[in-house]
This record gives sequence, structure tokens and C-alpha cells, in this order.
Amino acid sequence: MHGDIGELFGAITYGIKLNKSYAQGADGRLGNDYVEIKTITPFKSRDEVFVKLSGNFSELLVVKIKADFEVSSRMVDRSAPPKTAKPFLTIRWEDLHVAK
Repeated sequence: MHGDIGELFGAITYGIKLNKSYAQGADGRLGNDYVEIKTITPFKSRDEVFVKLSGNFSELLVVKIKADFEVSSRMVDRSAPPKTAKPFLTIRWEDLHVAK
């Protein structure tokens, strides 16, 4: 449910055209770029998301929802996070310095 809120936030705030539910590779498109949207909910013990690196996306949007329903976001290019050989990358909110 919170993931859906993050996706709707991305569509409204950034103009991302969302893919059909459960589409493989990315959550939507912004122009010619495929965007993966991850949501940090107020119920998580850490402000971080796990990103599956095999997905077909060029931009990553991380949406953070606080307990008081304040919503903020940070979008970064796929090349911004550190490289890894692992299939998943853990990305912390405080490490997302590049905003669009």
C-alpha cells in the first residue's frame, strides 16, 4: 500500500507515467527514462531501500513517508549509487544527495 502511495507521489510530483501494476524492470517512464520508485515507510526501522539491480531503469526515485504523513523524495541517476556485484543494493536516504 505505501509503495502505491510512493508511485502516485512520483506520478503527481514528477509527471512519471506509471507502468501497469507489477510490470517488470521499472515502475514508470519520465520522458525517455525508465524510473524505479522505492518507498521508505514510517514503519521501517531504517531509512533505506533495497534496489534490484537487474531492473531496466535509468533513474531511481526514493520517496520517504514520515509518521506525520509528510512526504519527500529524492531522484538520482542510476549511475549515482556505488557499484556492486551483488544483485541488490542497499541505499540509505542520507546518501541520496543528488536531487533533480
